[in-house]
Amino acid sequence: MKNYTCECGGKMNIEEVEIAEGIKSKGYKCEKCGDVEFTEEQMREALRKKEKSIKTVVTRKLGEIGGSLIIRIPKSVENQMKLKSGKEVNLIVEKNRIIVEPV
Repeated sequence: MKNYTCECGGKMNIEEVEIAEGIKSKGYKCEKCGDVEFTEEQMREALRKKEKSIKTVVTRKLGEIGGSLIIRIPKSVENQMKLKSGKEVNLIVEKNRIIVEPV
C-alpha cells in the first residue's frame, strides 16, 4: 500500500467510501479535509459496482388475453434477464409492486 498525501497536507487512508446511494467501494480518503481519490484500479472497481447497480426502468401498457392481464417485455430486458418464451418466472407482490424473477 502506497502512502498518499492530500493537497491539503492530510494523510490519505484507504476506506470504503460511498460512490452512489447505497454503493460503497474502496478509495483513498483524506483524514483532514475528507476529499476522496481513487487509483486507476480502484476507479475500475467502483465503476463495475456502479454499473451492476443500475436499474432498468421501462414503461408498458397492460394488455388483456382471455380475461388475464399481460405485460409485454421489451427485447432489451429479455436479453438482460436471459428470458425466453415458455420460461417460468416468479411474480412477487411486495408493497404494491410486482417483481418478476426468473426461476
